[in-house]
Amino acid sequence: MRIVALDYGEKRIGVAVAQTEVGIALPVAVLPNDLDTVLRYLQEQQPDRIVVGMPYRLSGAVGQRAQQVQAFIDALRSHLHIPIDTIDERLSTHEAERHLIQAGYRRRHRRAVQDAIAAALLLETYLRQTHNRPNPDA
Repeated sequence: MRIVALDYGEKRIGVAVAQTEVGIALPVAVLPNDLDTVLRYLQEQQPDRIVVGMPYRLSGAVGQRAQQVQAFIDALRSHLHIPIDTIDERLSTHEAERHLIQAGYRRRHRRAVQDAIAAALLLETYLRQTHNRPNPDA
């Protein structure tokens, strides 16, 4: 099964892809936050499932940002007939930045890949969480 993860941001959307048979998430792209661009990309990739990071507040509450992401998900669902799951993404971007700093990336280079790395971290978490659960589509 091919899964695409999206890390939604105001300006950019990080993208990661995984094949469940392999179980490794790979950062693949950073797209502009433009629905048509994202839809075109997803139609080209033909995923079996999409995972979108949901930015809950640290308290777990739904804030304005999570409402924006939900509107984005609703827009995707109105155009695509692919299952879309959400996963808690609190601090995923900070975690991605920490990994990049440890790897020695300079600030301007981090900005170029940070969103895709965050999407890969989200997807790895999703894969770990669903690894031992039955297939929801079965």
